[in-house]
Amino acid sequence: MSVALMLREGTAEKHQETERVPYLRAIFRGGLDAQTYTYQLESLRDVYNVMEDLFRENAKDPILSKVYFPELFRTKALEEDIQFFQSKFGTKVKGKISQKTQDYINHIQRVAKENPYLLVAQSYVRYLGDLSGGQAIKKVIAKTFALEGIPGTAFYEFPEIQDHQAFKGIYRTAMDTLPLSDSQKVELLEEAKQVFDLNKNLFVELEEDLKINIGAEKFQELIPVG
Repeated sequence: MSVALMLREGTAEKHQETERVPYLRAIFRGGLDAQTYTYQLESLRDVYNVMEDLFRENAKDPILSKVYFPELFRTKALEEDIQFFQSKFGTKVKGKISQKTQDYINHIQRVAKENPYLLVAQSYVRYLGDLSGGQAIKKVIAKTFALEGIPGTAFYEFPEIQDHQAFKGIYRTAMDTLPLSDSQKVELLEEAKQVFDLNKNLFVELEEDLKINIGAEKFQELIPVG
């Protein structure tokens, strides 16, 4: 089985678990407010910033170099969106790294130190997710906040990638050429599952902010039964 297919099939359950998180379900029902979304962007910026710095540091690694695509980097786009929401909606940033965000960052840094090749899993889950499901979220964000064009949704835009589907094919092919042993492939899959959990934890943490900002009663109304 190819590495890309192994990761796709092996993380399917984790993917579904994340989609069922109440925070995401509320988002897709138009229940997100600008302040909570700014906090979300802030957390993601902090995660991507660390991850992308580590990729730059390991750009010549024999494994990581094969999936080193700077055109995927999101930190700058996230900063643009944060500034947009602050300007347009008067939102604030927390100005400090939340606990679940710090847990995520600590994990990435530990992986980079102990087994750098496992950063491939970070890249796979994050970037292919941004190019796939992230595009659906982009539409929801644009509709929720009545946004037009790129301002406010830069995170989901990849100006250097003209064809998302074609690029995902290039990325998966690159993954399938990674010089990994069978044991390393198993470790890579386990790391990918961990990434889904870390990302899910960010949404769970943001749920409390959303309840505060829109009200617990309204939040509950947004969550479908079952």
